[in-house]
Amino acid sequence: MFSRSALRIVLMSLALVQAIPGRAAAIIDDAVAYEKEQVADQCKATVYGDDFASIVDFNNDGLDDVITNLGAVNCDGVDGKLCGNVGCPHNFYVGVAEGGYVFIANADLYGYELKKRYGNLVFEMKANAASCGRDDDEYCIITSRVRGLRFDTISKK
Repeated sequence: MFSRSALRIVLMSLALVQAIPGRAAAIIDDAVAYEKEQVADQCKATVYGDDFASIVDFNNDGLDDVITNLGAVNCDGVDGKLCGNVGCPHNFYVGVAEGGYVFIANADLYGYELKKRYGNLVFEMKANAASCGRDDDEYCIITSRVRGLRFDTISKK
């Protein structure tokens, strides 16, 4: 059994370890070019559709952010080759004041809409039913907003 002083030392050590911030996210100069480099590793011949990259301030901070949709890539003559059974990969990058972008998330989606609610943009993402804890054939609609570098889920239907 621990003495009180030993327990106090262990708890203080844990508090110090948890207080140390994690490694800073890497800043990418050009998110669209970075995504195209990643696709080039998977495809020999690529054609990018109009909705491959969207530039929009989705976290409402006044800086441009980037969303890429790998479902809009024709890879080696095949549309949607980079997609899976649960949708197509979408990657989300937030613009930072220092210049460039930080990757914050990816999600396999069937699509999304950005809607304005109370003056802020929110995502209505169409995902696999399992994303909502269901096993039916209907889509799951996940409503989220981005605050800073984090997605906050508002609702799942």
